[in-house]
Parts: sequence; structure tokens; C-alpha cells
Amino acid sequence: MKKSLLVTMFTVCSIASTLVARSIQSELTLTKNARIYVLTCSSGAELYSVFGHSAVRIVDRDNVLGVVDYVFNWGTFDFGTEHFYLKYAQGLLPYQLSVSSYEYFLNSYMLDNRAVFSQELHLDPFDRQKLADAILENYKPENRTYLYNFLFDNCSSRIRDIINNSHSETIVWNGPELDKSFWNLLDECLMRLPWVKWGIHTILGQGGTQKATPYQYMFLPDYLMAGLSTATVEGLPLVGDITTVVKVENDEINHHWYFSPFFVFTLVVLILIGSMQTFKSEKLLRSVAIPMFLISGLLGCLMVFLGYFTQHPITAPNLNLIWANPVNLAVLPFLFRKKISKVVTKYYFKFYIAILLIGIPIWFTSMPATPIESLLIIVLMLYLSIKLGIENFQWILMHRTK
Repeated sequence: MKKSLLVTMFTVCSIASTLVARSIQSELTLTKNARIYVLTCSSGAELYSVFGHSAVRIVDRDNVLGVVDYVFNWGTFDFGTEHFYLKYAQGLLPYQLSVSSYEYFLNSYMLDNRAVFSQELHLDPFDRQKLADAILENYKPENRTYLYNFLFDNCSSRIRDIINNSHSETIVWNGPELDKSFWNLLDECLMRLPWVKWGIHTILGQGGTQKATPYQYMFLPDYLMAGLSTATVEGLPLVGDITTVVKVENDEINHHWYFSPFFVFTLVVLILIGSMQTFKSEKLLRSVAIPMFLISGLLGCLMVFLGYFTQHPITAPNLNLIWANPVNLAVLPFLFRKKISKVVTKYYFKFYIAILLIGIPIWFTSMPATPIESLLIIVLMLYLSIKLGIENFQWILMHRTK
């Protein structure tokens, strides 16, 4: 019953939100009783929501246009964009500023079981109008789209910057220096989803190890909320106390240790190596090697594409290319032959083994950018390369003596 009611409310509010977007004025003169808030939404269980969200609410119940209660959101994109998936993969997908009713915004997060917090900006009428004008100028069709960058230009950093740039006085951001890299900051959110954390650490690169400044911390919604709480203007607080607008039950995701990437990889690698050592079957060896060389080669191609042919940040250099080598795809056809090419045996396997051996100590010095779980993959690829080289060398010797 409760869920049906929420769905009905959501549908009604969706229609109202569409009407708001169509009726929004390019100019909005606020009354002295108007208020502007920054909204912070907690992280969700899905990948797109794991880092949380931020938005701006403008309220003016005495406006000549009627009751104004809009939420401005810099985190939306259009699925109808031409070549959507290609642009998304290239980091060229345009995001845009959208507007909805406050009621619609809250109900969408209630349905998603995510908390919403509010902070009122302490602005005089002049600065309040100036901020509203800046937001509405940004909402014009020719201005509302932008090239999204999840570290340096996103839904939170846009709010931070528009507040900072539109205020008539200098805002002092008093957030503490925490000596954190971008990876440290991202991992605070990714701890909820260990498999997602491993995946992101695999496809991204070393660029995230650079140290972030307190101002840069605010690309994450929770840090924007904290940064606003400590910011001052001429010694006075920039915002009021944090108010909980939508409260949810504890939504902690419990992950059993035996489902963690480290445990699963350890168990699989031990079973595979143990089986290959016990049975000493060339068929078993190749049945493991073929999918591993295929997967690692494909992942390597993806890393090269993301690192050197897209606009995504911190994707290069990527040390995961040590084990996920795109050249593994070229070696793959030889693994189907009874006799592996001497060139592959003599040159590539030796080269790949050397790279893997060098990669082990590098792995420990490059964390957190390099996931510790992938060290187990390096061990498995090292074992397969050594065994394939030895098995083929013995085959060649055996046939030469006949």
C-alpha cells in the first residue's frame, strides 16, 4: 500500500516537474523572503549513485509568479543524444543542468531509499538574487550543457563554483587539509561495493594518486556539504546547520568476506594452480590459459582506449597493463595449436614473464591505484606463461630427438 502510494505520488510529481521545466523563466526576481539551499543526497546501492549527489533549491513563496520551489540539478543527461554510447565511452557525453519541482526531487530519493540533507545559504537579498541570476543564466538552452568530468567538473563542483563566483564577497573555505589523493577520496565511497572498487581501480590509472586540495575534495557531495559547513564570509558562516529532509533506515550493504574479490581470486588461483600442478595436463593448462589471455588482452585494449583515446580523467598511465597486455590477443591463436610458435615461446613469453616479475614489487609501491587483488592475477599469468614456455620447449626437444 505504501509503495503504491509512493509510485502514484512519483507519477504525479513527474508531470508537475515537466510543467516546471517548461514554465521556468529566464529571469526570476526574488522577494526578500526567498531562500536558497544546497541539497546533499546520500549514496545509493547502484554504480551511478554510489558517490551521492548535490543540487540547489530556490524557494520563494511570495513571488509574483506564484509559489517558486525549484531544484536545479547539474547531473542529468539525455539518452536521446546522438551516438550516446560512443560519446559515453569517450568521455564526451554532454551533461546538462535540469530543473524540477522540489516535491518531485524528494519523492525520487524517497523511492530510492536515499537520505537528503539541506543547508540554507546565508545570503543577503543582493547576493541571493545574484546567485539565482547566475543559475538561470546557466539554465538557458545555449548554456545548460557541459562536458562532464567526474573529478573536476560535476554536479557538486559546479555548485561549489557558482556559489564561489557569484558571491560579492570572498568566501573563505576552511576545510582541513587531510593529505588525501583522489584515489583515497574515491575509495571512501567505493568501500560499499568491493567488486565495483576493484573494477574501477583496474580500468583507471595512476593519475588519481595526485594529492587533492581541500577545495578539490568538494567534487564529492559529502565533502561539499562539509566544506560549506566550515566556509565563512567576513568571519560569518556561509550556511546554516545541516537539516535532515529525508531520513532513511540504515542502508549499509553487508558484504561477506568470502564474496570479496581478494578471497575469490585467492581461492580460484590456488585451485587452478593446484590442479595444473597435480594433473600436469597440457589440455587443462591451455583450457585455463586461453580464457585468461583472452580476458587480459581485451581488458588491456579497453585500458589503452580509455587512457589514450578518451577525455576521461586519471585513466593513464595504467599499471594494470602489466598483466592486461593487449598483445595477449595476438598470442591467443597460437595457444590453439599443438606446437606454439618458437617466436612466441622464445621472445614473447620471456618478455611477458620479465614484465610480470618486475610488476610484483611495483604493485606494492603503487597502491591504492593498483588493486591488491590483481596481484593474484599476476601470479596466475606468471605461472601460465612459465608453464606454456616450458611445455612447448619440452615438446620441441622431444621431436628433435626423434
